[in-house]
This record gives sequence, C-alpha cells and structure tokens, in this order.
Amino acid sequence: MLILKKVVIEALSGCEGCEVSILDLGEELLTLLKQIEIIHAPIIMDSKHFDPFSNDLEIKIPRADIGILSGSIRTEENLEVARAVRENCDIVIANGTCACMGGIHSIANVMPLDSVKEGICPADSGADKYHLPKVTNRVISLNEVMEVDIYLPGCPPPVSMFVDAIKCVLEGRDFELPNDTVCNDCPKTKEKRTVFSDKGLPFPEMLRPLEPVELEDRCLFEQGYFCMGAATRSGCGGVCMKMDMPCRGCMGPRRIEENPRAELLGSLAVYGYTLRDVHDRRAAFNWFTGAHNNLRPIR
Repeated sequence: MLILKKVVIEALSGCEGCEVSILDLGEELLTLLKQIEIIHAPIIMDSKHFDPFSNDLEIKIPRADIGILSGSIRTEENLEVARAVRENCDIVIANGTCACMGGIHSIANVMPLDSVKEGICPADSGADKYHLPKVTNRVISLNEVMEVDIYLPGCPPPVSMFVDAIKCVLEGRDFELPNDTVCNDCPKTKEKRTVFSDKGLPFPEMLRPLEPVELEDRCLFEQGYFCMGAATRSGCGGVCMKMDMPCRGCMGPRRIEENPRAELLGSLAVYGYTLRDVHDRRAAFNWFTGAHNNLRPIR
C-alpha cells in the first residue's frame, strides 16, 4: 500500500500568488496528488491554527513530512506560524522570493518602522481597536530565523522548478537550483557595447522600462535599460526579456543571501554607466531581495 507524504501549505505576508500558481501545474498536479496528502492549507481548506472556541491561542501545525511556506515575515504572528511549521515538518520548502529573500514588499525596509505604520494606519485611524498582529521591525526572510531545506525563488517560482523539488523529496533525491544567470538565458544579442556608441553618440540617461524598445533582438542593457539579468539566478527562462521587459531580479542572486549590487556595478561599468545613472537606485538593485539587511533605513 502506498503511504502518502503529508504536506502542510502555509502563506505568511505576501500576495499568495505562489499558492495560486500551483494550479498552473495542470495535470501534473493530479499526478502529485496521488503521492501526497495535503493536511493543512488555509487558502484551500478549513484548517485553523487553533480552536476558535478554546482559550488556548497557541498556534498549532499538524505533523507532516513536507512544509511549504510562502511569503515573508512581517508580523509576530508570521514568525510564530513559520516556527511552528519548522518544528512540525521534516522538510521545509521556502516557496517564492518573499520566503527566500524578502520579496517585493521588503522594499519597505528602506523606511523606519514608524514611517511605515503612519503611512498605512495613521495614529488617528482607529486601527488599534481591531487587535491587528504586531508588526516586526523589518521584513524578514525565512532563513534569517529558521533552517530552510529547499529554496524555490521566483515571483512566483517556475512551475517546472516546483514540480522538480517535490519529486526530489518524494524520491529521496537532492534538489539543486540552477546556478547560471538570467543573462545567459536571454535570447537577445549582446555586442558588449551600447547602441549609442554604435552611432557615435554620448551615453544618454538610462531609460525606464515603460519606454518602447527600439531594437527587439538587441540586449536591453545595451539599449540603455537597467536590467538585472547579469546578477540574477537563471531558471525562469528569461521570459521577461523575451517580452522586451528588463529583468527585475525576482529569482534573486545565485547565492540566497547575496546582495546583487556588486555584480551589477560591474555591468554598469562595462557600458560606461555609474551608480548615479540608475533610477530609484536605493531599491533598484534589491526590488525582491530587501531581507538579509540588503535594504535598511537611512540614518
């Protein structure tokens, strides 16, 4: 008789798009469901952290073989849930860039906590009466507070990567992330010089991604767009660049806690740009990787 692996799925602070994207597995999901049993997943089933009719408010997670956690830690409740999953699951998977590196909302780490609170819930808003969870001082990734066994970066992670990770766990194999860069996955031509130097023109101000791309087959960085591909882990297939959209780094750097800024500074220098030429440069290098103290308030 086949013994199904018990699975817990939890979402912390995030958009829960990583959970919804699991449906993109299509028929592959039906195959996986023959080998796993989802025993706790508040997004799809009535599965609570504690008995609402009891005075015991300790967060409880059922014992499971696999815990899939998405979202980052922004509240004290998030922290409790994450630790409960770690305590009760043999293998913990950080699902998505928020769980791995903070995610897009970790840009909030550039602001002092008081400023963030005042912008969302001003003191005179009356929000205190709703007993909202206490907010942490900054947005935190999972591996800053607990051990993580498998990382699945991406916003959301590529479906094939998710399937591969689950199959590795089920078959007792080690899971490894791709270790190349998105730049090397990009189909666009790289000439190692800008299109402006081709025409004998001076370097212009860097372009914003809303401005139309002039040459569909030429490297976007070489056309003046700030592109994170050279410092971002491969695995997504370079889908953004194929649609003429510069990489924003949602797969994160090749080493989870690394700050991609140093590697990008090298790419800027190759084409004659400097840090000052980058729009919104405080956050531009860390749109998705603001945890691990990569983004901090200016003091």
